[in-house]
Amino acid sequence: MSHAPSLTFLICLMLGCSDASSPITPASGGGAGAPNVAGNTGVAGAVAVAGGAQAASGSSAGGASSGAASGGFSGSVAGATGGAGGSAGNGSAGTAGAAGSGGGASLAIATEIDKVRLECPCIDADHFGLDKQDNCDATPAVDRQTYTKHLGGDPNITYDVTLHVRGDTEPNTYVKGKLDQDRFYTGGETSTPGYTAYMLTVAEPPQSYFFNYNPSTSHIHFLIDYQVVIPIKGGTTVTFEVNGGKSVPDGHGVSNRESLVVPGIPPAPAPFNGQLVQFDVVSVKAQ
Repeated sequence: MSHAPSLTFLICLMLGCSDASSPITPASGGGAGAPNVAGNTGVAGAVAVAGGAQAASGSSAGGASSGAASGGFSGSVAGATGGAGGSAGNGSAGTAGAAGSGGGASLAIATEIDKVRLECPCIDADHFGLDKQDNCDATPAVDRQTYTKHLGGDPNITYDVTLHVRGDTEPNTYVKGKLDQDRFYTGGETSTPGYTAYMLTVAEPPQSYFFNYNPSTSHIHFLIDYQVVIPIKGGTTVTFEVNGGKSVPDGHGVSNRESLVVPGIPPAPAPFNGQLVQFDVVSVKAQ
């Protein structure tokens, strides 16, 4: 016996219904985003990587997502991307999005101050060994050095620049400032003018820094190896000096007759014939 078509059947004829028993399978596509049900907006795709840092998954909004980037560095702008969601109603999976805004600053803005090296070699070619004098002569060009550099970046932003400071030096004493760690002294001036000072001066925010602090002076030589964070405004001047400020160049310095080797920088594994301090930029972060 025939029956009149049901209301559900008539609606399906007009709208086009899929067989409820047929499972929805993911469509092929870019990232690992969830598949779209026909007519719906896709959820966020897989996280993409840009600049060496990963972003959190993007949230869907009308078929596109925004990634929340975390900070990080790899010689380019730190940051990453969120995955873009699938387009509305086409059933395709989300694909990785374009690079988003970074969580930190680029190391490129500190190129001028990266690997600045202050060298104070002895005049004689080989001043190693305890049979040598604990002082060696230096040329006037070595005994007083000044190097003016500039930080890049936005002049309206102050950046925290992390420097890795390594070297082998004689001691100096400093006053009217603050000892921040073993050899690093902020502000003030030298109080023993005849000993070599290794000095950095930042124009904005204005401050001076010294790197070979010791409670007293004598003809000794020691290694330095530490990291410091120095605030520097974008575009400002940074000055590296040997015997800056109130230091008095005297034509000689304490020699490296103990043949101390600074690990990780030239001429390692050989010792340097004199004194040196090298500054390597580790990170740059906007305050």
